[in-house]
Amino acid sequence: MPGNREKKKKAPNGKHAVREYIRSASFINLWMFLCASLLLLLFFSAVCTPRKYDLSVGSISHETINATKDVVDEVGTEERRQAAANAVEPTYRFQEGVKEEVLNSLSNWFNQLRTIQQYGVTLAGSDGKRTDSSFTKRTDSSFTDEEIDYAIKLAGDLNLSRYQITTLLKVDTDAFDEMVSTVTIAVNNSLNTTIREGQVTQSIQTILQIVGYKVDVSLTQNILPTVLRSCIRPNMIIDQEATAQARQNAMDAVESVIYLQGQNIIREGDRITRNQLEMLRTLGLLKERTNNFSVYGGSLLVIAISMVVLLLSICLIQKELLTDNRKTMVLLLIVVICVGFAAAAHLVPSVYLIPMTLGPILAGVLLGHMAGVILILPLSLLISGMITGNSSSSNFDVVILFFAQVSGSIFSVAFIHGHPQRVRVLLSGLIAALAGVLSVLTFHLLASSDSQNLVELCAWTAAGGILSGVLAIALQPAFESVFRLATPSKLLEMTNPNQPLMKRLMIEAPGTYHHSIIVANLAEAAAQRIHANPFLARAGAYYHDIGKLKRPAYFKENQMGENPHEKTDPYVSAAILTNHTKDGVLIAQKEHLPPEVQDIIRQHHGVTPVMFFYHKALQMSDGNPVDINEFRYDGPKPQTKEAAIVMLADTIEAAVRSMKDPTPKAIDQFIERLVRGKLEDGQLSDCPLSLKDIDQICEAFSSILKGVYHERIEYPVVQHYATGSAVIQKPATAVPVPEQEPQKEDSIPVSEPAEPETTEEQNHED
Repeated sequence: MPGNREKKKKAPNGKHAVREYIRSASFINLWMFLCASLLLLLFFSAVCTPRKYDLSVGSISHETINATKDVVDEVGTEERRQAAANAVEPTYRFQEGVKEEVLNSLSNWFNQLRTIQQYGVTLAGSDGKRTDSSFTKRTDSSFTDEEIDYAIKLAGDLNLSRYQITTLLKVDTDAFDEMVSTVTIAVNNSLNTTIREGQVTQSIQTILQIVGYKVDVSLTQNILPTVLRSCIRPNMIIDQEATAQARQNAMDAVESVIYLQGQNIIREGDRITRNQLEMLRTLGLLKERTNNFSVYGGSLLVIAISMVVLLLSICLIQKELLTDNRKTMVLLLIVVICVGFAAAAHLVPSVYLIPMTLGPILAGVLLGHMAGVILILPLSLLISGMITGNSSSSNFDVVILFFAQVSGSIFSVAFIHGHPQRVRVLLSGLIAALAGVLSVLTFHLLASSDSQNLVELCAWTAAGGILSGVLAIALQPAFESVFRLATPSKLLEMTNPNQPLMKRLMIEAPGTYHHSIIVANLAEAAAQRIHANPFLARAGAYYHDIGKLKRPAYFKENQMGENPHEKTDPYVSAAILTNHTKDGVLIAQKEHLPPEVQDIIRQHHGVTPVMFFYHKALQMSDGNPVDINEFRYDGPKPQTKEAAIVMLADTIEAAVRSMKDPTPKAIDQFIERLVRGKLEDGQLSDCPLSLKDIDQICEAFSSILKGVYHERIEYPVVQHYATGSAVIQKPATAVPVPEQEPQKEDSIPVSEPAEPETTEEQNHED
């Protein structure tokens, strides 16, 4: 049975596949692209489509319009014809041989059911008369699963439930025979009359009511409905040709609705309906132009091409955007907003005031410079197409603005790359303004056109570029708040020590706070070395251990006295330690931290085991096996470079800080051993780090840690006397360097399987 269930799960199911696709990111992206396209079409229609009609469906007429000649209301007439056709009853014809087929099928059913019923008689140990005490005892209890399963096999191709099988097994022979004879007579009588197509259910209910007075109620309710639904067929079927002809005759008999000459079609103040508009079109009372559909067709083509270009740009440049519906929505919303500003340009004195570079600048700030690059060409096509459809603009303006938008966007995105400060965003608007002015000058010089309004055009263009930067600064916080984006600006704000969570960490878990600061320095340096996101790495490191706020005293770096783990079962201790990632995610969700930071909190330990308590459990197990999986973090393993960097920095910082003699060579060797342990345990198998990246990360960690744990000068002890003299004494022993601090229980490298012999081994747990 389990094997069959697995096969059923694996078997292709069309409905299941459709449901899965509807829930997939691809389907959601498709809908977002379609919705964005519809909004863009509305903007294009508002700008590019002139008024085509004096009247439209749903509008209010401000005057009474009469028919200039007799006119047929085609819409109203067609509605009446359809109503007449729907009122015609179907025509039926008698189907020969149905009665014999139904009775034969009914007989076969009863023969198969009798086999099951007789098996029940055998189980009862009766000769058909179930009156002995053994049968009474048997019917009072349920049949065994093996007996029911065997009865199901006897059913063959009959699809009977276990309850129906049980009912048959309990029926005695007399009751079963009574059912067969009674139902056969009732079905035969019913087929002697007529059972129309579409009325089979009513016929079955009638038969059940007739036989219900004689047949056992359990058979009537549980067995007969299934039998009758499988056997009963209509003997009167619909004659499609005759029915169609009758409906056509009914439609032909309906007279056309005619408005006579002089009759009111629309009265003043009426809301115009579709049939009224069609009559006006037939009469030629609507103002129509020959280029109506060309404008819509051109708008649709521009939008379709731009959307395809956008999709291809995403696939070629940054395909991972399509896996995050949140980021895809941000990208499409930026497109809609930018085209909306372009649509509003017909309300201002010049189209050169359009904030053409707003989209790439805003996308570059919110989603990274590659997202800004992705939007350059699609937005240039959309805005240029809208300007082309605007009758107040010339093709010369289109060329200038297209060139200005492309060049200004490229320069602006390149300028803000790696520098997320808001002042840089504003300056990027100035750069876009400069690129726009140069574009205007370039094309006017090439075309040798009239330069009387050149200064005015340059001023409008510069204003449009500056407006792009200003709007980007204004919209950035809204996008960050609504979509919880991990922008560089947002991440920089999160790393401010005055943030509430950082303050809590500093006060409630000072050891964890100090550890997080050093891990953040390591992670940022490593991310910069391999060209990952240093802002995300630093913010993720700051918040990666916020789950320890729930039970700070259970972590070594926060313990000032007694260690509660000494009196705690190792399984409980391991659960407390491994749960700090879950607790951290819950706190991060409550504080609305970006999902990228939540992923680092969840993944920064991967599925690493807490080896200290695993060894402790082994020592307490008296030789019994201990499952190491009970001491692992829930994971998942790091999925991004930044999460992997934080994992390595977290492990290495805690371990190196516990070294007794952190010489540069020892630090390098220790880092190499710890990273090798993570690799061998497969903790880095799901992240996109290469071996070269790992080497560079180790180098970055080494340079930072060597600076932190450098050798210090041993200062002599100076003994002062009351007379003012002093005696210099050589210290008896060297001061330990660096000063050892309490560490965490959850950080021993997986590659170190040896059992710890002293409690000081706890300092290696990370």
